[in-house]
Amino acid sequence: MNSFWVVDLGLRLPLSESASQTLRSKPTMAISAVCSRWQRNALSMPVIWSQILLYWNRHDNWEDEDMEIFFPLFNFLSQSQQHPLTILLKLKEDPFAFEEKLHPLIVQLFGQMARWQYLSWQSPEYSRFEFLEFGGKPAAALFPALRTLCIPRCVEYLTRFMETSLNLQVLSLPDGDIRYLQGFNSLLLSHLDFDCVLDHTVNLSDRFPNLVSLGVPESSPSGYLSNYMEFSSSSKLEILTVHHGDRWYYHPCNQPDSSNSVFPLLRLPSLKMLHLKKYKSREKYKSRKTDDGTDNKPWGNLDPFIVFVQQSSFQLTMLSIQQLSISDANLVYILVHMPTLQDLTVDDSGTESPKCSPISSEFIESLHGSCTSSLRRQTALLVPRLHSLKLLNVATSVNDLSVVDMVWSRWCPTKLHAVGTSAFEADCLRVFTSTFLNRSETEAGRDVYSMLDPIEREGMMIVIQMSGVTLRD
Repeated sequence: MNSFWVVDLGLRLPLSESASQTLRSKPTMAISAVCSRWQRNALSMPVIWSQILLYWNRHDNWEDEDMEIFFPLFNFLSQSQQHPLTILLKLKEDPFAFEEKLHPLIVQLFGQMARWQYLSWQSPEYSRFEFLEFGGKPAAALFPALRTLCIPRCVEYLTRFMETSLNLQVLSLPDGDIRYLQGFNSLLLSHLDFDCVLDHTVNLSDRFPNLVSLGVPESSPSGYLSNYMEFSSSSKLEILTVHHGDRWYYHPCNQPDSSNSVFPLLRLPSLKMLHLKKYKSREKYKSRKTDDGTDNKPWGNLDPFIVFVQQSSFQLTMLSIQQLSISDANLVYILVHMPTLQDLTVDDSGTESPKCSPISSEFIESLHGSCTSSLRRQTALLVPRLHSLKLLNVATSVNDLSVVDMVWSRWCPTKLHAVGTSAFEADCLRVFTSTFLNRSETEAGRDVYSMLDPIEREGMMIVIQMSGVTLRD
C-alpha cells in the first residue's frame, strides 16, 4: 500500500528523514527508483500505482507545503491509468479545510471516485460525512466500480450506497447497526460482516440469497439479541467468522450471559469454513481481571456452540480458533463433533493463564493416530481426515517427543494423494506448523524435531519456529 500523510506542520518529519520515509511508505516509488529497467517495469504495471492509503491528521487550513504531497498523489493517480483503485482513508481529523471547503487533496482523490473498487475508511466519531456528497450528487451514483465497502458506522449516508451500488459484493460494518440493511436487497452481495447487534429482525438469506460468507459477533448486550436475525435452512453460507471477546463482554452495563449467544440462531448446513476470531477490545472498555490476575475468562458459549454444530449438521472442512479462552478438554469435545475436518488452526497467543490455553500435552496426545489419552478414551480417531495442523503456542515448555510422535502417527503415505476418503477413515497429515512464541531455540529442540526429517523428505510440509527462529522449513 502506498501511503500519503497529511499532518500539521508540527508533526512532519525533518527534510533529512522525509526521503527515506517516502520510499518506505510508498513501495511503488522504491521499486521505480532502483534503476531505469525497474522504472520501465513499474510504469507498465498500473496495478501497483492504484493502491492508496491517505492518512489525515491535520485540522488547520491549506498550506503551500502541501504541494509536496499534492504532486505525488496526482502522479500515482495518473500512472494507475484506468485501473480500479483501492482506497483506504484514515481520518484523524475532519477533512474539511478552512471556510467549510474540502481540502484540495481530498478533491483530487474524490475526483477519481468512478474508479474506486475498494473503499475503506476510519474516522473519529465526530467526523462529518458530507464529503460523500461530492458535486451535489449522491455518492453511490459515482461508484459504478465499487465492489468492497468497509466503513466504521452505519450512518444515514450508507443508505445511498445501498440503494444504487448494484455491484457491491463485500460489505463490512465494524460497529454497524444492521437495521440499515432493512431496505437493502442484493443478488451480488457475497460477504457481509457486521459487529453491533440490536433487536431488529433481518432475514439475511432472503435479502442476500447469494451470501456465502458472514461475519457476526458471538453475543450482544443483555436483552438485545432476541430475534434480531434469521436464516433459512437453505442458506448457501459456506464461510462463517464469529468475533468473540470483550466487545460486549466487558461492557460496563453487561454481564456475561450465554442466553445472548448468536449460535442457537444459526442453521448453516452448507458451512465449510469456521473462524472463531478474537474481537479487538476498545480502550474505553476496561478489561475485568480474573482471580488469577489475567484478562482471560472461560469461554461462556461452549454449550450454545455445540447446539449450533448439531442443528446445522454441516460437513466442516476448516476450523480456525484464535485466542479463545477454552480448555484442552473442551477443544477435544468440539473436535469430536467435527469428523470431516481437514484443516485445523489453533492460536492461543492471547491467553495469559495456562488454564485457558487449549494447546497442552494432553491435547497433543488426543490427536495421536493410534493411542488414546486422558481427554480421548475412545479408540475412534479424533479428526480422522486431518490434512493440515497449525499451532501457535505461548507455552514455555512442551513435550517435544509427544509432538513428534503425534505427527509420525498421522503420517499415512499411501493416503498422501488419496481422493474421496470416507468421513471416519484415517487420512494422511500433509502440513504441520508449530510456532512457540515464548521458547528459545536450543540444540535439544533441533535434535528432537530432526526426527521428522524422513517424513518431510517423503512429502509432508513441516515448519517449526521458536521465538521467531525457524528450526525447520
